[in-house]
Amino acid sequence: MIKIALAVSLAMAPAVAWAADPVVAPAAAGPAGCAGSATLGTFQLSIRPFSQGTPLPLKSVGAVPAGSRLIWNPTHLRLPPSNSAEVTAVLVPAGDGVLVTLEPRKASEPTEWQLLQRPTVIALVYGPQGLSEGKLQSLVTRNQDLLRELADYAEQSSQVESLVQELADAEQSRAGADSAIRGVSAEYGVSAQKLSTTTSSNQQAALLLKALVPASNTYDPLAVESSQVQQTGGLAASVAGLFFGNPVTLAAGGAALFVNLKAILFPNTEFRSAFAQTADKGGLALCTKNQGSKTKTRPAYLWAYRVPQLNEPTLALTKTSSLPLGAKSTLEVKLGKGASAKELALAHHWRLTPAAGGGPVPVDVQTTPAGALEIDLSKARVQAGEYQLASTWDWNPMPVTGTIHLHPFGDFSGVALAPGSHDRLIQDSGTVAIELTGPDFEFLESAVLESSIKDAKPSEAPFTLPLGKRAGPQNVVAVKIDTATPGSYRLALTQTDGVAHKVPITVLPPNPKISNLPIHLNTGETREPMRLLGSGLERVEGVSSDAGEITGAADADKWSGEIHLKAGLRKGQKFPLLLKVKGLEDPMTVADAIEIVGPRPRILSVRKSLAGVLGIDIADDELPADIAVGLALTVDHLHDSIRPRLELRCEIGELRQALTLSPGTPAAGASLTSAGPGALYLSVDPGTVGYPGCQLSATVIADPEGRSDPYVLGRVIRLPRLDKFALTSEKVGDSNYVGNVEGLNLDVIEKVGWDSTNGLPVDSIPTPLPGERSHQGLRLLLPWPAPGPHAPLYIWLRGETQGRKTAVAY
Repeated sequence: MIKIALAVSLAMAPAVAWAADPVVAPAAAGPAGCAGSATLGTFQLSIRPFSQGTPLPLKSVGAVPAGSRLIWNPTHLRLPPSNSAEVTAVLVPAGDGVLVTLEPRKASEPTEWQLLQRPTVIALVYGPQGLSEGKLQSLVTRNQDLLRELADYAEQSSQVESLVQELADAEQSRAGADSAIRGVSAEYGVSAQKLSTTTSSNQQAALLLKALVPASNTYDPLAVESSQVQQTGGLAASVAGLFFGNPVTLAAGGAALFVNLKAILFPNTEFRSAFAQTADKGGLALCTKNQGSKTKTRPAYLWAYRVPQLNEPTLALTKTSSLPLGAKSTLEVKLGKGASAKELALAHHWRLTPAAGGGPVPVDVQTTPAGALEIDLSKARVQAGEYQLASTWDWNPMPVTGTIHLHPFGDFSGVALAPGSHDRLIQDSGTVAIELTGPDFEFLESAVLESSIKDAKPSEAPFTLPLGKRAGPQNVVAVKIDTATPGSYRLALTQTDGVAHKVPITVLPPNPKISNLPIHLNTGETREPMRLLGSGLERVEGVSSDAGEITGAADADKWSGEIHLKAGLRKGQKFPLLLKVKGLEDPMTVADAIEIVGPRPRILSVRKSLAGVLGIDIADDELPADIAVGLALTVDHLHDSIRPRLELRCEIGELRQALTLSPGTPAAGASLTSAGPGALYLSVDPGTVGYPGCQLSATVIADPEGRSDPYVLGRVIRLPRLDKFALTSEKVGDSNYVGNVEGLNLDVIEKVGWDSTNGLPVDSIPTPLPGERSHQGLRLLLPWPAPGPHAPLYIWLRGETQGRKTAVAY
């Protein structure tokens, strides 16, 4: 990557010690700019236009106009005692002009030369022990072949300078050589070399230099003895060493610039190659190989620079851009036809001018290899608003078409979930988009989801801005969240300032589900019980509906309550249920959860008939077990089209027993028959459904109208069957005689007597009689005399306080 600043900013060179036979200071003592080489000192070489204008460093000028002044300013030269060092320049003019040599001047003092023609190459010649002015003058007329060679040398020197500079910067920043190699390759259109870390720096440097300047070799033909250059240190030092050991001036044709200059311009001069690297205070460090000189010879150093000869480019923003105050940003720009990032890199003195009026504000702008602009507002004193960007090309203003909007970073302390967004974060809903609202999100760079689960890895949360990044203020952003795992999370939002703000969010467990829908409610009712079954109902904190006012509470997997129905409900109406669920912002709507149906069936009356004569008195509300009972039920709101069911239920205390019957389907000693509109006939042995003492009730069930209120049919009782009774002459005590009873279920008899109020206990137990297994005999005591001839026998069933009249008599 070629770094292009708006002004040349280079490293300061240390002092250079000169002797009678000068030896350049060793590389170790040189500035950072002279990687792998020694420094001759530092200087500033500037261009000032013919018209008024501030001098600019030579390397920052796109084209040097005719009439300009070349300014030499030594900043840190350690000169020989004689102070005889001189400096001059050889110019290659544009077009078909001849070489121009400038008058040698004292190198220790600032000086200027007028450039009457527009130069394409400026070759700086530095002689620590002076230069021959006469030889310089003859060079103009006798050596026009030097034009091409000088141009080639300048081009090749510039390439090597760029490579060494980039490698040195990369080594200092620890960025690695690959990025520097790619930048130089793109700059000069050569193939990027892939270096092996297993080879030495010298080998890597030779490969790079060969690719950049194919005419180079591994020996210095101007050296006294050709020898392989040995370099130690980093890759930048190795490339610099190879440059000095292998002057790239040898063109394919053979005769070199150094040979011509040495013979014509500098007799008795040991000519050496040099190149310039960046130094402090807008200067250049002149770098060369560290070696001694021959006796009776004096060294001369040549650095050549090819002036780019670039035209001023036109520049426009690709779109209206919004940038954050106080931070670095990248601006995409469009260059005019024929322009490239190389031309753009020479723009300098960047500034922002308020559209509303006011003076321009200087800003730091760097160019990227791709031709974008990196603008740094971290130190610029600008306020929010609209601005125009501009720079200077050489000495001319260069505006940038387009508008820049500057905004402060959004205050993410006020970030909140948009209404309804949280309710979309339900487990196993896949990846859902939620919306965040509050501040300006246009500078949002990343969103990362952090789980509260220990050791859980953060994950990127993709986000979308309505207008796109940096497209103007946007107070909403959509973020995609994976709902695979419920729990608490933090959404870390980071703007281009690198500061993360964390927003708490929760992925909720699955919403409650109701399995017994729809809930049928009847017309004609004012209050009805409600029961919801399903999963997740323990999270239900409240239930409401337009059908009426609902009260109740959740209990594990069910919810029980009651609804007070509003007046005027009609059959066929449907209503949603609204569930207030823990964790959800808005009530959960269950569509068509309630359906209004017709009135519930109602048992109006029951008529009872018994099979045969029992021989024992029973009450109207009693149902004898083991005997078929016929029950005729009159039912209201029972239509012919409805196939009803009848539920028989017998309860006493915690004991419960039930039987459900459908018309035409007998079950367990019972059968149900539809006896016409609103009429059902039930035949049942109460003992098969219930047990003695329980209340037998009937409930009519019709779909979808529901259940009638239970109708009590009677209490199930167990009666004995008395087949025979005889009073014997066996006397017991003063007035009691023994009697015998035969029949069934005699164990239920507790007392006997001649009326319903006075009875004697039965102390004996029934005795099975021969023949039928269930036929029994029971010994009784009765008082004598009886009330009258053929007096009927009264019996008391167990637990009763009043006797029942039977059909048997003595």
